[in-house]
Amino acid sequence: MKTTLKAILVIFGLTFWSFGVEAQTGGGFGIKGGLNYNSNGKYFQDAGAVWGNPWSNMGYNLGVFGKANLGPFYLRPELGYTNLKSEVNNIQVTTQRLDAPILVGLNVFGPLVSVFAGPSFHYYLEDGLRDFDYEKYNAGYQFGIGVNFGNLGLDLRYERVLNGQTVVIDDVFTGNNDFRFQQVLLGLSFKF
Repeated sequence: MKTTLKAILVIFGLTFWSFGVEAQTGGGFGIKGGLNYNSNGKYFQDAGAVWGNPWSNMGYNLGVFGKANLGPFYLRPELGYTNLKSEVNNIQVTTQRLDAPILVGLNVFGPLVSVFAGPSFHYYLEDGLRDFDYEKYNAGYQFGIGVNFGNLGLDLRYERVLNGQTVVIDDVFTGNNDFRFQQVLLGLSFKF
C-alpha cells in the first residue's frame, strides 16, 4: 500500500505543478465539501428507511482538489476527510477516514457539464464498529456527473468500496458480515 500512497503523491505533485500551465484553460485547485448518504451495500433494502428517517445515515465530507485540463478530458485528484454514519439495529455508529480519489473526467458540454470516474483510496482513522485490528487501507471507485458555473461546481457521485471488511458482531447484519461502504455524495466545490 506504500507504493499506492507514493503514486497518489506523485499524481498530486504533477497536477499542482501543471497549474501554472493550465490556469488559463480552467485548471487550478480549490476546496470542496458536501453531504453523503451511506448505505453499507444495501441501498434497495434501505430504500424504505430513507423515506422514514432520511438523516439517519447522513454524513459529510471536506477536502481539497486539483484539476489539470487535458483537452476535453481532465485529471482531478482530491484529498479529503469523510465522516460516514451508519445505523445498525437502531444504534448510530460513525466512521472517519481520509479519502484520495483520482478522477478522470470528460467535458460533455464544454466546461459546463462533465462526467467523471476513477479509483478512490481510503485510510480509516476511526470506525465505530471495529477496533484497529483491521486493515486501515482500502480502495474503491467513484463515478458521477458535475455542473460548473465559473469557479463554482456541483457534483453528484456514487462510491463503492471494493473490499468488504469482516465485522464480528453477533447478528448485526442478520448473517451478512460483508460490510462494504456504498454511498451517494452531493458536493459543492470552489476553484481558486
